[in-house]
Amino acid sequence: MILDKKKDELEELHRKMIEEIVDVAIILLDKDGTILSWNKGAELIKGYKESEILGQNFNIFYLPQDRQHKLPEQLLELAAREGRAKHIGRRVRKDGTTFWGSILITALHNDNNDVIGYTKLTRELRENETE
Repeated sequence: MILDKKKDELEELHRKMIEEIVDVAIILLDKDGTILSWNKGAELIKGYKESEILGQNFNIFYLPQDRQHKLPEQLLELAAREGRAKHIGRRVRKDGTTFWGSILITALHNDNNDVIGYTKLTRELRENETE
């Protein structure tokens, strides 16, 4: 019983750790790129409330030309193949403004090593930063 309580407490701390980080957007995606969860950092950086963005595809954050060239899909494919994908480029906020962002997409696997989703981290870069 004590172990169960500690496990519950650990799960709550883990959830809070992700939720309350404000300097990095932490986004959980399904295997098709649909947004499943969103932390405070994502809200601050991207400008969407969680209720507005859940169920949307993450390609909403990419410039039209990047979507046209299938960059979001290519990044998911690379993460599925290599385990992760990194990219630095312009990203789009809810209000249409853009910012330099450093992203890392990590593939999540089940026990059979099948990709079941992705974690996407985005950090806003200042103009003089490169990573």
